[in-house]
Amino acid sequence: MRRWLDDDRVVEICANGPGLVWVEIVGSTHMEPFDVPELDRAAITYLMERIAASSSQSISEENPLLSAALPGGERFQGVLAPATPTGGAFAIRKQVVKDMRLDDYRKRGSFDTISVQDPGELSETDSALCECLDAGKIEDFLRLAVRERYSILLSGGTSSGKTTFLNAILHEVPSDERILTIEDTREVKPHQPNYLPLVASKGDQGLAQVTVETLLQAAMRLRPDRIFLGEIRGAEAYSFLRAVNTGHPGSITTIHADSPTGAFEQLALMVMQAGLGLSKAEIIDYVRSVLPIVIQQTRRGGWRGTRLRAVGPADCDPTNAPGWLARNFGDLVQPHDRMESRQKGSPECLAYSLIGFSSASSASPPSLPFGAWPTSWWRHGGGLPRSPLKAPRAGGF
Repeated sequence: MRRWLDDDRVVEICANGPGLVWVEIVGSTHMEPFDVPELDRAAITYLMERIAASSSQSISEENPLLSAALPGGERFQGVLAPATPTGGAFAIRKQVVKDMRLDDYRKRGSFDTISVQDPGELSETDSALCECLDAGKIEDFLRLAVRERYSILLSGGTSSGKTTFLNAILHEVPSDERILTIEDTREVKPHQPNYLPLVASKGDQGLAQVTVETLLQAAMRLRPDRIFLGEIRGAEAYSFLRAVNTGHPGSITTIHADSPTGAFEQLALMVMQAGLGLSKAEIIDYVRSVLPIVIQQTRRGGWRGTRLRAVGPADCDPTNAPGWLARNFGDLVQPHDRMESRQKGSPECLAYSLIGFSSASSASPPSLPFGAWPTSWWRHGGGLPRSPLKAPRAGGF
């Protein structure tokens, strides 16, 4: 490791297992792999034991996570089996601090691309996503959402195809991104080469009592681009949302729920276990802002189907939406029966977006089928513009 520790250009050194090290250089858009054959399983274990001893800690199968500082000030995070099946992994974050002034940033052109956008205005990507939905280009919608790093929540009942669909989405993640998965049973299968699986203890099984919560905390120090959490079940919900909202957009997780509204309710109850002192409504607003896209999976009579829901300012549940929205919503939901998959394990998608209008506006929605609404209406009509992929704002619904 010394050659990279002594290189001032290097900011991150990661190993997902024996034999290969990923290095990030200042200014680079992705990490570069380097073969290190001498870094075998025994060497990784020995390295971590030495670092643990130097910081008055211990690392073992019973305690497989290590967070420490190296003598040079570098931050170290290590993971051993059974918390990872790769034979050991670690990340070293170097301190690269330069004395920069605003004038230096100006000379480098850092201010040249800054643009100011109205908070209520749709971004170019939001507009493109909405156009995909309008045109029924669901595959394009998903690819664009994943490429532009919109975080996604997969909701559905048991055996509704959530993990299968998650694995399908993973194919759209760029191959140069660093992926971390957290599960208690390994089912998520990324194809990206820079990939580290973390495994939580299931119940009281195994020597190490490693929870999803502790793995999420460790993952934040393992330099992920995206985190894929197999399933949210409890108090780790808040840690996952914070991870997504603090530099890891484009992350994906699954939850057991029968509707997007039910998924938000479930997440809110889980987050409340963290004792933040926030109301349920405040938590749901926060969840919506962090996870702007919900994909609801269904299973009917042994057949699996998939409905895609782009969650917007309005409530996802048509029973709680305004009358005009519920009517149009219902018209669009009906075709799902006809689009339902006729072959097991082969989901079809039906997409719709929920568009909100300012409650202060006296304008009425146009009397058109939901899918036929012109883009210009839900961008500018009916009052202030509302993005279907952003959190609700005061004064609207």
